[in-house]
Amino acid sequence: MAIIKVVKRSGKTYTSLKKVLSYVGEKATETYGINCNEDYTKVAYEFFETKNYFNKTGGRQYRHYIQSFSPEDEISKEKVLEIAIKWAEESFHGHEVFIAIHDDKEHLHSHFIVNTVNFENGKKLHEKKNELELKKDINDKICHEYGIDNKSYHREIGTVVSYDKDKYYAMKKGGDITKLTVTILDILDKATSIEEFSTLMAEENYEVEWNENRKHVVFKVDNSILEGKKNKFRLENLRKTFNLPIFTKEGLLNIFQENSNKNIKENINISTKPTRTRKNTREKER
Repeated sequence: MAIIKVVKRSGKTYTSLKKVLSYVGEKATETYGINCNEDYTKVAYEFFETKNYFNKTGGRQYRHYIQSFSPEDEISKEKVLEIAIKWAEESFHGHEVFIAIHDDKEHLHSHFIVNTVNFENGKKLHEKKNELELKKDINDKICHEYGIDNKSYHREIGTVVSYDKDKYYAMKKGGDITKLTVTILDILDKATSIEEFSTLMAEENYEVEWNENRKHVVFKVDNSILEGKKNKFRLENLRKTFNLPIFTKEGLLNIFQENSNKNIKENINISTKPTRTRKNTREKER
């Protein structure tokens, strides 16, 4: 399988652009330039020429992506480069993209340094979340063409996934997002309605924003237990981060209903058992 990662820390200076190009270029076994030079020492100047032409030399200078293949994939460097080129051409129309193939780890991987300014229309690359998901879909499609089936990859439920290194280590240490998820799972064992769920979460210092007219359920961490800077988390983000299919509005509502039915059944059993016991006792006394 092959996955797409985004390196979120990208510089805003010409020097930072040259540094990242040197980093990926010096270690590369293969390089390729889409609308730019394949010599990493010349790419920064070409990127800047485009920015200067459209008078957009400020702000973020580049975007950095990584396409990583599993060590289990039997794939050559040539095929990795082919897949990298196809993915970049479909994902970044009108942009200059420098590609560098690395083999310095257990798995082959490709680095993509993308000019944030489109050389055709001068528009800047401002990627939204749904656009990143689209790029991942393109990656899946191309890999499938090469016999690499990303869709068949099974990730165990509850396994953490994160494309942000800082976020990953925060979760490993047990940060706010992890504690919130554990709390939700504990409360889901007993909550029978949205109201009860919200009340029980409030007792643990979490506010639940659940509105039928809004798509997302949002959790707010009270300042009294907050460890990090971010105090709001969407249920959808928790679902993706921890691979928990039940973390949807419908999934939680189903659990509430199951818990409610279970409680009703237990109450019926409790209410009928004493009656039978008393009746049997009287019969024995007679």
